Amino acid sequence: MPLVTPPMQSRTNLKDWRFEDTGATCEWAEEYCLGGYHPVELDDEFRNQKYRVIRKLGDGSYSTVWLAVDNDTGTFVALKIMIAKASLNVAELSIYAILSAKAPRDLNSRHITALLDHFQHQGPNGLHQCLVFEPMGASAASLVEELPENKPKMYGKRERYPKWIARRLLVHTLRGLSFLHGCGIVHGDVQPGNILFSADGLGLVQEEALRQDDATAVPLKRTDGKVDRWAPSRLYTQQTLHGHVQITPELMVKLSDLGSAFLVTNPPKSTVTPVALRAPELVLRQSFSFGIDIWSFGCLMFEFLTGRSLFALMSLGHDQQERDETDDDHMIQFNDILRPLPDSMMALWPRASKWYGPHRRRLQPYSDDEPYIHESIDALFTENKSPEISKEEEQILIPLMRGILEFDPTKRPSADELLQHPWFSQ
Repeated sequence: MPLVTPPMQSRTNLKDWRFEDTGATCEWAEEYCLGGYHPVELDDEFRNQKYRVIRKLGDGSYSTVWLAVDNDTGTFVALKIMIAKASLNVAELSIYAILSAKAPRDLNSRHITALLDHFQHQGPNGLHQCLVFEPMGASAASLVEELPENKPKMYGKRERYPKWIARRLLVHTLRGLSFLHGCGIVHGDVQPGNILFSADGLGLVQEEALRQDDATAVPLKRTDGKVDRWAPSRLYTQQTLHGHVQITPELMVKLSDLGSAFLVTNPPKSTVTPVALRAPELVLRQSFSFGIDIWSFGCLMFEFLTGRSLFALMSLGHDQQERDETDDDHMIQFNDILRPLPDSMMALWPRASKWYGPHRRRLQPYSDDEPYIHESIDALFTENKSPEISKEEEQILIPLMRGILEFDPTKRPSADELLQHPWFSQ
């Protein structure tokens, strides 16, 4: 018999798991509970049979995203279904309302994914906010692996974008940021996974060519063998539309996922910015503004041109000690890679004296070994840059990145100012 008492929350303890481990790279099955994900099967319909699901595009902590057919028009859309507990107050909708009022007057609005529709859907796990977007191709995080230049995969071979694609990614991201910032909105989560390539020519593709194969799904089974009313019968692995990204001079890139965006006049207490892309003011728990987007952009500029992250950091961890250790590591890397930390930043760093002694002598509190000193951004860029970048161009790019990665957010250039720089405007 089916379970009749709905699961109230996901279980973090292995012995309490409802489902067998699928081994698949999907959303976490235990989050199919009250307040969690809405269970979706292929051919499910939404908004009074208007949208029909045919493919899984992706998933995250707060939503799953599906390719759907608009039954009224025959066109394809991306359907983002929020978890129920995140659907009570969807700030993303209010952000899009602000943007839509200004979009017709700003060409840079083309570099933000377009919201086409939104509605609510009642399911077994609660009321879910559903957002409908134009379908996009792969993200900057994933497409690099699919480029012919980066195949076959070989140990030690660096995956990076050709220079012209890297520049296109950066310029279009700046245009998107210019539009957002001009509307008084901070993105808050500028990262490769939220920078999307347009999917071209979908209107000429037959539905069957895009429909997900059932073989890509894994059965979802309860540990007690019972049927579960709050979860799907199987989980689908994500199938992006990277095959529909046309690598041509007309390549278009857009910033997506405004779920963490906020009005600059009403910032949240914290952001979801990826650890390695955090600006110093985030690490030091100071006030923040548009500058956090510009800092993340500077880190991505280095990453897209070299194929490696500028700052090597793990996740923040699960407890305060691990978070403090990650923050300390980040501060040390700021000092080594960019420039010596000013006294003003040292004063805001609670554990600075643990790592630096008198006269800024570097300490190693956990061993007698000599402290490890990270290479400077200059050396890292020279070692890892694309062969397409000449020595002369390198001497333009390194100062440009250093200027973007200013510790003082008031000294960082704006998106509009960066768009005027010769390297971006050529």
